[in-house]
Amino acid sequence: MAEVAFGPIDDQMETRPYFIFGDLVSSVLVGTAVGAVMAALISVTWPTSAAMLVGMFLGMALCIPIQTGCSVFFGAFEVMIPMMLTSMLAGMVVAMRSSMLAVSVGDGALWGGCIALPVLAFTYAANAILAGEAR
Repeated sequence: MAEVAFGPIDDQMETRPYFIFGDLVSSVLVGTAVGAVMAALISVTWPTSAAMLVGMFLGMALCIPIQTGCSVFFGAFEVMIPMMLTSMLAGMVVAMRSSMLAVSVGDGALWGGCIALPVLAFTYAANAILAGEAR
């Protein structure tokens, strides 16, 4: 076990149920919020590539205040990567769908919340692989 000035590095991602629940809640929350905003903002008159670009940047911008609130309860580093990836992907996907066909705010929120689940699974799998814990 390697030691760093701030402590051991073998606890790279929190695995206690409270923090896993926090990752899930915060990621779904930000995905839902970003999806709803993108569905309300983007219409079929937008070019798809412009909608995706705006969705990506606006999704990340919307994530910052939500992430700040969630980090108080679940830790800043624990929620940072899953929430930022979720907001970016939810913004891009919902904006792209909204530019191709009419998407209601509720459907956008549902899509954004559902995007959080594979992103969270990917984040945990990538951490396990990078930490050398998965075979």
